Amino acid sequence: MNYIVYDTEFNQPQPKLYNPNSRFRPNQLCPFEIIEIGAAKVSENLEITDSFSRLVKPVIYRRLSPIVIRKTGIKPTDLKDGDGFSNAIADFREFCGKDFLLCTWSTNDVRILQRNCIYHKLPFEWLGNYLDIQKQCTKVLGLPKSQAVGLKNALRALNIKVDGRLHRAMDDAIHSAKIFIEVFSDVKKEQISEKQQVVNEN
Repeated sequence: MNYIVYDTEFNQPQPKLYNPNSRFRPNQLCPFEIIEIGAAKVSENLEITDSFSRLVKPVIYRRLSPIVIRKTGIKPTDLKDGDGFSNAIADFREFCGKDFLLCTWSTNDVRILQRNCIYHKLPFEWLGNYLDIQKQCTKVLGLPKSQAVGLKNALRALNIKVDGRLHRAMDDAIHSAKIFIEVFSDVKKEQISEKQQVVNEN
């Protein structure tokens, strides 16, 4: 089985930045439109073996928010030749393969990807089974559940070097995958230690 660690970047309407008198409202079915999907494939041996990256051409919010441009570095010209969402998802599912577990940093990307699939009338049930890396990382770092650690701070806490740009889908997926490997290793070590302790006691 492979672990597919994925991340998305998305656009949303910012009407007041364009026109203070605008009455435009977000689409209720899909308030956040995905414009980039990135993923890292992690093997059972906890090694990153492959990566995936797609820019997605928007059809709901065609005008890219200045906030998104500033945060991600993605420009409107970058999305002109982007894939349609349906094609991007088809390629992503092919990348995942047959035996896999989805992993994300928090649950936000799961909900947004599900809503985008619903909007485009695509199956979304396959997204329901996933592992929340942030939740496990917060636990490993000894933080309370109410104090979920952010990706940047988690990288710093685990002494993982930032390679690339934060808030780009593939780079964030790679960073999340590196954290997953560290956290998963700690969990396995803890489980092994507990089993050894039980054996020694018996």
